[in-house]
Amino acid sequence: MSELLDVRSLDVESRALETQRIIRTGTIWLAAAALAPTIGLGPLLASGWRPLGLPPLAELGFWLGAVAAALGLAALVWAGCPVLGFRLAEAYKQKVVCIRVGIVLNLSGMTLAGLAILLSPA
Repeated sequence: MSELLDVRSLDVESRALETQRIIRTGTIWLAAAALAPTIGLGPLLASGWRPLGLPPLAELGFWLGAVAAALGLAALVWAGCPVLGFRLAEAYKQKVVCIRVGIVLNLSGMTLAGLAILLSPA
């Protein structure tokens, strides 16, 4: 029989475990952030739609949202990367900020870009 691990003995709030968790979840968030715009914009672009066809204000909103989403994606990439060149304390601080900022920027950017498309006149 295998021995069961007593989870009460684990320090689930330690920096090492938290950094590992951020790397794992950062990878999942990165995959979702890369697939979501592809699924949404793929059919639009295939049908011939281009952002340049939007009214100027909607086009500005679309591009601001796209830039914010791209910056958020870059932060998620950094959060999902293994720790190689930094001490654990530094990596922990960086990854905590990167995953939080990355999720917020990516989701808000995609929302802004999507609303610019959906609310523009046909």
